[in-house]
Amino acid sequence: MNTKGVLLDLDNTVYDYQRAHLPALSAALHWLELETTRDFSAVENAYAACRKHVNQQLHGFAASHSRLLYFQGVCEYFGILPYRLAPQAEDIYWTVFFENMQLRPGCLAFLEAVKLPVAIVTDLTARIQFDKIAALEIFPYISAIVTSEESGHEKPHARMFEIAAAKLELPFDDLIMIGDSIERDIHGASALGIKSFWLETTEWQHQSDLARKMANVTIFSDFSQLLDLMQVN
Repeated sequence: MNTKGVLLDLDNTVYDYQRAHLPALSAALHWLELETTRDFSAVENAYAACRKHVNQQLHGFAASHSRLLYFQGVCEYFGILPYRLAPQAEDIYWTVFFENMQLRPGCLAFLEAVKLPVAIVTDLTARIQFDKIAALEIFPYISAIVTSEESGHEKPHARMFEIAAAKLELPFDDLIMIGDSIERDIHGASALGIKSFWLETTEWQHQSDLARKMANVTIFSDFSQLLDLMQVN
């Protein structure tokens, strides 16, 4: 392979998203339960409804992932002004999230050994993604970062990959994409002729058969396999 640069997804690829998200969401919702004096199930249902609404209204934009907007919706659902509770709930969420965030096994060793420029290509707002990269302490191995907030589009939109390629000053033919989402990472990269490596996780295991049928895609389940796979393919 004539690989000269790596495009790397962040959420649920570099680290296990659910391991960080589930305790973070639980902490924030339990705090809102106390502050709003509503039953936990009511708060949980309100959160699910508000998250769905924000996702639909802002589909394709980085703000569709905003926890602040989700928690704002919960407050307003209960007829409470969100100026105090929503920001505090968001702070609780991200504090617990960062406390539980851990690199996937072999990821750090891969980044240390790959010896190629790496661009993080990630949805969500820039500040939160910058903070994640800092908390995971992978910044010494990253050459560029592209967020959906910066590009105005989310993966699989071509603009995300175009900006990353431009920042690395490399054509698509010299790049590979590493990610966990068939829809966002793999389809987006493949549409541009970028060779892709799909991380098979528990959440997306049901898509293994689909991935195996796709051209120009290699499946891996552990970062320790990647360097060898990159040399073979």
